[in-house]
Amino acid sequence: MTPAQPDTTAPSPPAGGTTRARGGLARRALGLLALVGLPALGLGELAAHIHFSRRAPDFDAWREVKAPLAAMKRPGDLVVVAPAWADPAARRALGDELLPLRDAARPDESRYAAAVEISVLGQRAEELAGFREERRQEHGRFVLRRLVNPSPARVVYDFVDHVAPSSADVRVTDPPAACRWNPRARIAAGGLGGHPTFPAERFECPGGPFFNVGVTVIADEEFRPRRCIWSHPPRDGAIVTRFRDVPLGAVIRGHAGMYWIIERERSGAPVTLSVRVNGEAVGEATHVDGDGWAAFEFPLGAHAGAASAEVEFAVTSPDYTHRHYCFEADTR
Repeated sequence: MTPAQPDTTAPSPPAGGTTRARGGLARRALGLLALVGLPALGLGELAAHIHFSRRAPDFDAWREVKAPLAAMKRPGDLVVVAPAWADPAARRALGDELLPLRDAARPDESRYAAAVEISVLGQRAEELAGFREERRQEHGRFVLRRLVNPSPARVVYDFVDHVAPSSADVRVTDPPAACRWNPRARIAAGGLGGHPTFPAERFECPGGPFFNVGVTVIADEEFRPRRCIWSHPPRDGAIVTRFRDVPLGAVIRGHAGMYWIIERERSGAPVTLSVRVNGEAVGEATHVDGDGWAAFEFPLGAHAGAASAEVEFAVTSPDYTHRHYCFEADTR
């Protein structure tokens, strides 16, 4: 007779118990996932918010501020974009009526009584640091601020505005020759690394296309545009631009520079600008490669306040090679 064997088989748990155990595990897993996932989701949303808040607006987004800007801007106000590298995008969207080239390529901000700053990414225009905030508006990612200049300069006469035969003439001195005014010259642009654009209206001097006097725009040491009078020195002597019937202020003030791609090599000869009023020298400024967009100012002494005067700007260099010189001036 076979002895009885002990029964080692454990009784199976009821089916409902297994289901409840598995459900508890699932709930704990979901709870753990929520505990970990919700903060991760929040961090992801925060990261996305930071990313998009720090991303520059695209081209089309700039159109959002066109109407508010037009409402805030008054005649004569300067419009400044901060940061400066966003200026091309703003000009493309807002157009020349709100951001004309004359203002975009200004010599500085001293003559403007007020400015409207368009700010993105929390940036501010350093050149407007001395202006006082008068009004502020927020439009999505854009902030508009109207700022008032506490002491704007009063410009009596801007020489850049008068490069035309009705107000000026141009000559070279060695050998002596007059430069012919051409109102329909062929526009010439040097491209990347080349010369600035030679405009359709310009005085053309002997020696080739580089020897002309006209209004153009150069890029300064920060690659900001600067509107100025192109005046490449000749091989010998001077190129002289004379303005007639000029009302004078107390000083002649201006800036001079060269297209930075040329100047940054610091290998060219200095260029000297000499200014005469009614034949009398009132000042001289010599530009050395690396100076960038450099200011000059000459007191007018006994000539100050004259109702009408003859003002000459003579440009010379001991070596004319690649001297892409350009200057602007006014009297104030």
